[in-house]
Amino acid sequence: MGNSVYDKRVKDIMSCDIVTLHADDTVHQALTLMGENRVSALPVIDGKDHCVGIISTSDLIDVTRDVDQDLRQRDVGGSRSQQMLIDKLVACLGSEKVQSYMSESVTTIGTDTAIGKAARAMVRNRVHHLPVLDRHDRLVGIISTMDILGEFADNAPD
Repeated sequence: MGNSVYDKRVKDIMSCDIVTLHADDTVHQALTLMGENRVSALPVIDGKDHCVGIISTSDLIDVTRDVDQDLRQRDVGGSRSQQMLIDKLVACLGSEKVQSYMSESVTTIGTDTAIGKAARAMVRNRVHHLPVLDRHDRLVGIISTMDILGEFADNAPD
């Protein structure tokens, strides 16, 4: 097969400049980092750079969806009082710890894994980001569906 895109490894296309959080950081910090860095997921690490979770915009959207459903069920009187309640909830959620909302079951991948296998892992686990670990299980990068799609697009025949 030669030098095809299928021969490339995760280490060849992963992002090494990763932004991370700790479990005791706040949701507000997570949202701020996501916005500043234009990313939709952040690995959560411990003091030894081991990936203990991941928090994504999907995790946070689920929280706001639950809040929205609760508000509709309670049918808070008037839009002004409903907005005050929403503002209060946003303020409270911002100080919540990342640990409360992160996914602790994280699919990870090694640096020498073929990108085709990484893509299969993403599809199988229905995730868009895979933290990349070295042989000591330390976080060294992250790979996204866009990284993989970009690699296939760049190597597509004309």
